[in-house]
Amino acid sequence: PCPSTPTPGPLVQSTFSFDWESYLKETTSIAAPPDFFKQHLMPPNNEFKIGMKLEALDPRNLTSTCIGTVVGVLGPRLRLRLDGSDNKNDFWRLVDSNEIHPIGHCEKNGGMLQPPLGFRMNASSWPMFLLKTLNGAEMAPAKIFKKEPPTPRSNMFQVG
Repeated sequence: PCPSTPTPGPLVQSTFSFDWESYLKETTSIAAPPDFFKQHLMPPNNEFKIGMKLEALDPRNLTSTCIGTVVGVLGPRLRLRLDGSDNKNDFWRLVDSNEIHPIGHCEKNGGMLQPPLGFRMNASSWPMFLLKTLNGAEMAPAKIFKKEPPTPRSNMFQVG
């Protein structure tokens, strides 16, 4: 007889907290200054909602801008699915990523929306698919996209 799979119990959250000051003192380390990192000191506010449409670079083909749908939200992160793709290719982006934009950004900048790599239909059906996927959809408003933080001039970290 096979043992039965136990039923998962209630979710238990750990209350472990990490004390940076103690750690730095114990290891005689120095904290890296905030300008060494390409991220905001405080995570940006995420106003996206599941189901919103946006433009996103295809992570498997960064020269293609595609229509994406927000399928998950976690803190400042968005789980995105490119329309015409399946959930095996979902990916995450921060709300301040320069790889996501409001619908219309690509066209305004002289580009053309493309089907995602592995588009599940015949390529000739792409224009009609695009019309159907956007018709009546909730577009993510431009005001909820956050500006990407500046990139440090160079990698300023040193060994030790």
